[in-house]
Amino acid sequence: MPRVEIKEKWKLALLLLILAVYTVFAYSVSRHQAYYNPYSLSGNDQISFEQASVISVDSESTKKDEIHPELLVGSQNVTVKILTGNFQGRSYHIVNNLNYDTNYKLNAGQTIIVSVSATGDGGTVNINPNSPHRTPYLYAMAVLFVLLLCFVGGKRGFQSVVAIGFTMTSVIFIFVPLLYHGLSPAAAVLIFSAATSCVTLPLVGGIERKTLIAILGTIGGVAVSAGIAQIFSCLTQTSGYTFSDTDSLLAISSHSGLKVGSLFFAAVLISSLGAVMDVAISVASSINEIYRSNPETDAPTLFASGMNVGRDMMGTMANTLILAFTGSSLVMMIQIYTYNMPYQQVMNSNHIAAEIIQALAGSSAVVLTVPLVSLLSAKLMPLLEKPKSA
Repeated sequence: MPRVEIKEKWKLALLLLILAVYTVFAYSVSRHQAYYNPYSLSGNDQISFEQASVISVDSESTKKDEIHPELLVGSQNVTVKILTGNFQGRSYHIVNNLNYDTNYKLNAGQTIIVSVSATGDGGTVNINPNSPHRTPYLYAMAVLFVLLLCFVGGKRGFQSVVAIGFTMTSVIFIFVPLLYHGLSPAAAVLIFSAATSCVTLPLVGGIERKTLIAILGTIGGVAVSAGIAQIFSCLTQTSGYTFSDTDSLLAISSHSGLKVGSLFFAAVLISSLGAVMDVAISVASSINEIYRSNPETDAPTLFASGMNVGRDMMGTMANTLILAFTGSSLVMMIQIYTYNMPYQQVMNSNHIAAEIIQALAGSSAVVLTVPLVSLLSAKLMPLLEKPKSA
């Protein structure tokens, strides 16, 4: 059997082994018993959310809002047929009240999500409209995104899809459960960052020396972000206890190992991970191409080349992070502008301090990743050079 074929089989076997270990680990970590079920009422009464089809709009009284004419206010009397759950096939008359936060005008033939409040014996059932049935459109958007990646990126595009899938499943089934079960947020983020980098970067950039350097640079960049965030969160007395949902988090922590105070630290690191990985692989790839075209290039020249490439990226990537955090705080910024809130109040508020630390710590990680990856590339490229066969 040719050596190349044996090598490929070993790679496949190793990949399957890693996938099996990952699946078992994710399953074991993500299992937990909910301490409180918000959908269980007294006795055997239950609340569930089911799909329903609007059979007919029996009557309606709606008009345009005087202040916001793009909104409708009023109510509709509609007949719906339950499509899923224990009451599938049954029809009910319900009222759809249109106001500012539930401005969904229903039409015959439309599929919606309804909340079903039922007694244990099914004798009393209350149906209320909850939201439009958005899932098919969200799935369609995801499929379109995957097709675009594969069409534009080809094989690498498909590998990017796999990398995104790995990252999403790792967040849902590993990172969040680790936090829930009491692992230190710093340790959880570093484990997650290392695992994500070791899978995502080889898929995107291939198993090459540039990928190893990018992984090391990513871990280093995240560590830098961790240090900056830790220092300034201590100085500003900002922690997970300053989150808007602190009450619910404290309730959860009383029944789990969740460390609420350190959640802010985890949020800062996770938010900058993607940008750090992007800068790391870009700088490492550029230096790798330079060294591949001229293996005689010395370390200072490689370092300078990496810095030149990185300088073009660091401004735009840091700007991307700042704008992302601005977008998440847009409503609050409008409120501050509208009410002319005092400078001292704004700049010393919990939310503003947290957003500034998050944005600047992440941006600092992006900036410092450039010289770190440039230095690693300049030193390690010659050492990782494959010997030429005679």
